Amino acid sequence: MIETVLTNLKIEGSSGAALRQCIAAVRRGGIVSVPGVYAGPIHGFLFGDAFDKGLTFKMGQTHVHKFLPELLEHIENGDLSPEMIITHRMNLSDAAEGYRIFDKREQDCRKVILTP
Repeated sequence: MIETVLTNLKIEGSSGAALRQCIAAVRRGGIVSVPGVYAGPIHGFLFGDAFDKGLTFKMGQTHVHKFLPELLEHIENGDLSPEMIITHRMNLSDAAEGYRIFDKREQDCRKVILTP
């Protein structure tokens, strides 16, 4: 509940729920890997728990360009289907609305595909 309020007020940039679950689940001396995009403060980051377990954190933006050719090949071959994460398809002229919906977390928006 408090995370929802903080996120809506733009006080918290990313949800810490998954990060807290990782810290709880990983073994002592383990590694928590955080690829993707996290921005701003995270409420309830359990630094003491991570410190006590002696955890190592690896994080950063996913190296999309490195993996893109292989992923596209898997999609073209039918081995992967990105349809399961696509929630909205819009014309390029509606891009601003697509970004707004995604930013405001409206309509259960996860991924918008823009078509020229």
